[in-house]
Amino acid sequence: MNPSDYTVGWIAPLSLELTAARHMLDVEHSEVTNNEHRYIAGKIGDHNVVIGIQSKMGTSAAADLAARMRRACPNIEFFLVVGIGGGVPSYGPAGDVNTIVLGDVVVSSPRGNHGGVFTYDTGAWVEDGQLSNTGHLNGPPSELSAAVGSLRSRHDGSQGTKIPQYLAQMRTKLNESARARFEDQGADNDRLYQSYFPHPHDEPNELCDNCCDSSFCTQRSKRGEGAGRAVDTPKVHYGNIASSNQLQVSATMRDRIAAEHQAICFEMEGAGVIQNHPCLVIRGICDYSDSHKNKRWQSYAAATAAAYAKELLLSMAPAAVAGEAEPLRPLSARESGQVQHITFGSNNQGLQSGNIYGGVSGLTFGGK
Repeated sequence: MNPSDYTVGWIAPLSLELTAARHMLDVEHSEVTNNEHRYIAGKIGDHNVVIGIQSKMGTSAAADLAARMRRACPNIEFFLVVGIGGGVPSYGPAGDVNTIVLGDVVVSSPRGNHGGVFTYDTGAWVEDGQLSNTGHLNGPPSELSAAVGSLRSRHDGSQGTKIPQYLAQMRTKLNESARARFEDQGADNDRLYQSYFPHPHDEPNELCDNCCDSSFCTQRSKRGEGAGRAVDTPKVHYGNIASSNQLQVSATMRDRIAAEHQAICFEMEGAGVIQNHPCLVIRGICDYSDSHKNKRWQSYAAATAAAYAKELLLSMAPAAVAGEAEPLRPLSARESGQVQHITFGSNNQGLQSGNIYGGVSGLTFGGK
């Protein structure tokens, strides 16, 4: 395949997310190479998909990867950022509360003043010591929004979702040890701690079973009817995703940001992609965005997110990917990381400032 034949960019931030993505492909092609970079490539339905993995976590690394992938495959028309995230345990108004459990999927969808993804670690510090968020990120492109809406209505009907089918198919491609990690980890292993009860700071890597008081923990079975799930039947949620370069480990901050911004998920990559590229963020929930972290649910959460992404692509006619979207504009120096020469104004008086993106070949002050 020619690199120009690939029209869907799939970003898998971590290696376990790459495993889930790779084994969702119907057909795997030879790798796409561009200088020192290599990308997994293949087909889902009639869509040619190229998959990239980040070198490190964070929004900046995600932005860099998206720019590199688009240089390697210039006809990428949109990106899917697919992986794991932390969930908000419940959301919605009184009388219409939705419950998120481990293994569920969250899809970025505009709510309130946000386009589906927003940053919560940038803005302006105000007098009361709080960070006032001032930025607004782009929403998903119209063709993806329409596809998400159509698939959502299908899930609400008698046909339901094909996520369980795609999970089962994916696991047949894995070896025995990997297969166990990518299976549903079971309701008994889904534990939600009270917001005011943090994991001991002196035991950050110790399992909660060994150092956390179980009386502050609520099992899934005690969280009401909305928390019930059959094996391999995650619920898909739609709403704002909070994105940051920092790992979210504070239940108190989680609850505050959720209340202020209608956030239902926290992650660390989406904002780096969606501001400069057409993008949808899809996250499988592996924890509750608090200090009680463990890796047990990560692989399964990566798989449920990848299964939703596959179902979404298969619901879209190839023309919606290959021919109908407007051509993407050329990359700016900011997006591509190209070397720039920075010139500050000829006025030598007072304070001058400027934003620098990518490499810098030189600086000029006070003139051209």
